[in-house]
Amino acid sequence: LHVVVNFANVGATFGERVAHRAHSRFDYEGVRRCVRHLVEKGLSVIGVVYENFRAMDGCRPEVMTVPPDIRAMCESIELTPRITGFHQKSADDEMTIKCAYRRNCRFLDNDNYKEWLRFLKDEKVRTWLQSCQSILQMRYYFDTGLGTFDTLDGNLDPSFFEQAPATAALSSPSAAVGLVL
Repeated sequence: LHVVVNFANVGATFGERVAHRAHSRFDYEGVRRCVRHLVEKGLSVIGVVYENFRAMDGCRPEVMTVPPDIRAMCESIELTPRITGFHQKSADDEMTIKCAYRRNCRFLDNDNYKEWLRFLKDEKVRTWLQSCQSILQMRYYFDTGLGTFDTLDGNLDPSFFEQAPATAALSSPSAAVGLVL
């Protein structure tokens, strides 16, 4: 099973809540903990991050690329282009959604995507998001006392993603639109 991870969301959450940074909040250490956790759960990770993204990496000097150990744990890293304009301010969110749509897989981000549910230009992707977000979007938290990462899995039976009918229903984005639980 695959999961698309919005690195900007994860890294900023860690930087703010665990590393207690006010400025330049993003920290690859949070992404590292997230990816390690997901891989240990048997998931294949596709990371989404802005290209040429300057960020902290724990106590190490600032970096301009995804650290090699994180890259090695991921199936792929998708680089979001730097786009200017008010309507493009959350290109990483749009790319996270579209990468998950193309793979018809889960995605991890604590954003609610309210604007994307209403205004995403691609109607097929918007319909997929509207009908599958509650099932496919993974939420997470960092325990601020321990610095550990974990997902908030809710009470959906984990075998849902392994059952033959569900797998068949989720095998294509168009089939997932008709999925009713």
